[in-house]
Amino acid sequence: MGSFVHRLASGVRVGRASSTAFASLGTALTTLLLIPLLDVLFDVLMGDDLSSPNLVRTGYAAALVAVSVSGGVVSSVAADRTLGVFHEVHTRRRVDAAYWLSAGVMPLILAIPTGAAAIGSVFVLSSAHDIAMLGRVVALVPVVVVCGLLMGVGGAGVGVDLPDPYLGTTVIASLLPLLAGVIVPLSDCPRWLRAAASLMPL
Repeated sequence: MGSFVHRLASGVRVGRASSTAFASLGTALTTLLLIPLLDVLFDVLMGDDLSSPNLVRTGYAAALVAVSVSGGVVSSVAADRTLGVFHEVHTRRRVDAAYWLSAGVMPLILAIPTGAAAIGSVFVLSSAHDIAMLGRVVALVPVVVVCGLLMGVGGAGVGVDLPDPYLGTTVIASLLPLLAGVIVPLSDCPRWLRAAASLMPL
């Protein structure tokens, strides 16, 4: 147990040192607020163009996707691959749960302000100010974080041996809003798209 905790703590220290999110105030604001809020706005505008029946729901769903830590996990593993950390860890242990958990710690810490800003913005800008819906969305955040961590591990695993280590997260980011029913509810999508979504663990 002591070895596991030591490896976990070491992984968190490496992740914190290699994170560029707080390199400057401008970088932090862009990474944690501007880009996620623009992503939410993009999904809402696309939902509006596609006549989504409930744009507030679309906004909340997009905000939950913004909370996902999958991209951060992939970025952390990609940085570790460049530094040689990933190779060192996985030559010692084929599967190291402490390493993969530590890869998700910094993305989780960074997702907290991002999620609060995205969810809060949707609540403030919606005309209904529905407290019950806000409560349901907040209750979903831990589920989204766990799913994001698992998708991040999968995305990192796909890209770790490829020339582009970000390929996995690019595919996830492209498909997730569509196949999770973010932009338009899946019930309003064509039958073939509903069938594809049912096969994807997103």
